[in-house]
Order: sequence, then C-alpha cells, then structure tokens
Amino acid sequence: MFFFLTVFFLTDIPAVISGKQQQTGGPPPFARVTSPEFNKDGTITFRIWAPEANQVKFQSAELLGEQSDIMQRFDDEYWRITVKPVRPGKYRYKFMVDGVQTPDPVNSLYIENSSVVWVPGKETEFFSVFNVPHGAVHRYFYHNPAIEAVRSVSVYTPPDYDHFPNREYAVLFLLHGSGGTDESWFRYGHANVIFDNLIAQGKARSMIVVAPFGHTVEPGSHGWPFVQEQGDFSQDFLEILMPFLNEKYRISKNPENRAIAGFSMGGYHTLKIGLNHPDQFAHLGTFSWGGGKKFFEEQARHVFDDPQKTDENVRTLFLACGRDDFLFKRAQEMDQLLSELDIEHSFFVSDGGHEMANWRIYLYEFAQLLFRE
Repeated sequence: MFFFLTVFFLTDIPAVISGKQQQTGGPPPFARVTSPEFNKDGTITFRIWAPEANQVKFQSAELLGEQSDIMQRFDDEYWRITVKPVRPGKYRYKFMVDGVQTPDPVNSLYIENSSVVWVPGKETEFFSVFNVPHGAVHRYFYHNPAIEAVRSVSVYTPPDYDHFPNREYAVLFLLHGSGGTDESWFRYGHANVIFDNLIAQGKARSMIVVAPFGHTVEPGSHGWPFVQEQGDFSQDFLEILMPFLNEKYRISKNPENRAIAGFSMGGYHTLKIGLNHPDQFAHLGTFSWGGGKKFFEEQARHVFDDPQKTDENVRTLFLACGRDDFLFKRAQEMDQLLSELDIEHSFFVSDGGHEMANWRIYLYEFAQLLFRE
C-alpha cells in the first residue's frame, strides 16, 4: 500500500528582503519547494530548504551515476540538483546537509531512513499494485536462547491460503543483504506485490514467502561484518526459525516444494545453507553474489567431491547479477566453476549494479521457475 501526500505551494521562490526571508503566510519555508519534480526532458529535480548550510550533497548512487553529488544554492536559502533520466523504477535518496544525513522533508514516500522516488514506466508494472487477489504479510518476533536475542521474521501468505485449511504450501525463504532487515524484501522490494501479480497471471505457483532477519549481531557492533556471524545465522535459521514457522504455517516438508534465495549477503547464506541441506531445499537462487573455489572448499566441499550428486539434489540453481555490479566478476567465476563441474544451472545477466531495482527483477524471474511439475 502506498501513501501520497499532496502539498500546495504558494511559490517555489520565497520573497527575500535585506537578505532575510519575508514570511508571507502559507506553508513554512521548507514546504515551499517541489521535490522531487519530474521535468519534461526526463530529468528529475530535487530541492531542500537549508538556509544555514555551507554545503548540501545528494546521496543516491543509482540516480547520480557519474554525476557530481554537490547541490547548488539558489535564492539564498534553498538548494537543488537535477539528475539525468533514469530507467523506470523505485530509487532511494537522501540529502547530506553539512555532513548530516536527512530524508527529503517534502516527500512522503520513504523506506527506513531514505526518501523514495518512483519513476513510472512499463518496466515497473510487475511490482505495481493492480486489482488482483492480494496475500497478507505478517511480522513475528521470536526468541533464540543460544544467542540470547529476540529475532524477527516477515511472512507472506498467498491470497488462497485461508481458503484451503488442509493444504500444505510450497515455501520460498528470501534472504536480504548486509544492509537490510527482514522487512526489506516487502517494504522496498515489494515481494508480496510481485507474487500477487504472478499468481494472478498463473506464472507462479501459490506459495508462502518467508523473509528472516539475517544479522545475528547488530551491524557496527563487535563481531560484525557479516562474515563473522554466519554460524549464528545458520543455527538460528535451521534450529529456531524453521521449527517456529512449522508450528504456525502449513509448510510442505518435501524439499521439492522448498526454495531459498537471497541477494548479496543473502546469496552467501543461500548457498551455505541450501547446498548443505539438500534434504530440505531443492531450489536455490543467488542474486548479486558469487562464490569461487575457496567458498566451495570451505563451505560445501561435497560439491567438489561429488558434483553429480549435487546436480541430482538441486532441481533449480539460479544465478543472477548485473554487469555493473562490483561482484559481477565473482558471479562469472561461479558460473564457470559450476559449468566445469557439470552442475546444471542458469546465469541471468542484467544491466545495472548492486541494487534493489535488479533484485526485484531476479526474484520475478526466479519465482517463475519454482515448483513446476
């Protein structure tokens, strides 16, 4: 569900007398700008009121590309920047005002601590809300005594889940990257909307989608970054989370009806857990991640020892990465390694980099491969 805020502006340029703004009634100064503003040539202009600032920067690698992030002052108290046209999609951005991050004060669309701009187009239709049956997303908290932590997980149930109380459902576990949470796939990735549309179109089977919280220590605390916490997450996922979910949902126990996928850090989690538990997962998807020979030797040695067995156990092995992703070379190396081992897989290559705009596409493609007869 999306919320839109309509703001009425008296003017985009405030009156100034003797270097000071003249208050003429109406909205306060911060609300007298339009931001973002879509221009006829496809460019987008962002503005912010920051009268005392010495420097304001615009933060969004996806929108800026190679363009400078320095915003220009205008009318003494305001700052603006115009970015070049971008492909349709949903993009995060922030302002950096004298070193302090802030979302856009006049934009009501946001996710976590970032503002969001939606660039419409045909390419966004697969994650746009239409008049189709909709599933539900619930969020739960549970306790893991092994690490003395309260954990969180978000769960999507398909539109027909309550209509068939005796049916067991296929399940997809969706894992986030090092900068995300259990809500990332639904709040920003719109995974629930993607599945609503795919199921309504008959392109994907009706399934439960589970998005757990991947960090077992707080980012920035002792033991982080994520490479030092993998054992904890595997323990939490297999020993605590899955039994917790099995009590609440009618999840199929057949590995043929169970999948796991994730982007970036979640791709690491996917292969480490999925390859080592073929009795639980027959479908694996890694988005914007790549593991070389060292990864397989340390985390899944049996893939080298008996690649034919791995090929038999894994029904779907889907790799995806963008050409501009900093992990693209590693993804290529993993693709080559799997080919050398004669393990059947697919490698989906897109434009773009390490971004949710791509991960939505990869999920859309991967979902259509799952649980087919």
